[in-house]
Amino acid sequence: MISKARVLLILLILGCNLTTFSQIHFGGRVGINMSSLSVQPELEYDRVPERATKVTPNIALLGYFEIGPYFAIQPEFIYNRKGQKLKMNTEIETDGVVKELEGNWNQSFDYFEIPLMFKLSLNSEGFDPFIEFGAYYGHLFNSNYKAELYENDELIIDESYSLDFGGHDNFSYNRTEYGMKVGIGGTLELNRGMAYFSIRYSQGLTDVVDYIEKPLNYDATYNRVFQLTVGYVIELRSNAKGKTYYY
Repeated sequence: MISKARVLLILLILGCNLTTFSQIHFGGRVGINMSSLSVQPELEYDRVPERATKVTPNIALLGYFEIGPYFAIQPEFIYNRKGQKLKMNTEIETDGVVKELEGNWNQSFDYFEIPLMFKLSLNSEGFDPFIEFGAYYGHLFNSNYKAELYENDELIIDESYSLDFGGHDNFSYNRTEYGMKVGIGGTLELNRGMAYFSIRYSQGLTDVVDYIEKPLNYDATYNRVFQLTVGYVIELRSNAKGKTYYY
């Protein structure tokens, strides 16, 4: 069976070969993520958490390579923050006094990602809609878990953990992630380049958690992200003497 790493390598090699005789653009992109995890974590408090919208940033550098009139590929280098936010209501007992607490529990994962996106468009003049799909490799370089619980606007619990989650011995977090992306969007000819926007869904295929000994009835946890992005790219051309310059 072909591993995920080999599949991604094949896609990258294919992309490099296809771009030999393509029109080439370079640019940048910014956007927001609406992220969640496929499985809620087991928390240390007695409550039923509810999901809340976790909005995080993404920033990317990209190349846009046109292969014929209807097809293009787009390799990228992305900073991506993922995770989830939970609303919590719980009770704690201190010195025989029961307190009703409410607040938020945040998980944040910071990744560098290298996706390769394949794009199909209508080749329309002016505004050109497209669909896109592809695979990505991600490296987790930082994570943070933060719980803030309040009683009548008074902060009672303020907990924060780094990547090793406070020294728990049974698990850590996978530094490597593979996944798939799919989306729709469009490009618009603007001045000497192209402005574009896209709406994407990103699905991790690698378990976020790496247990030494998995619990009974264990369910793997995957990153899931909806992304809204806008960007701008400038075409790279060559003159009659073969000198490369930006349009």
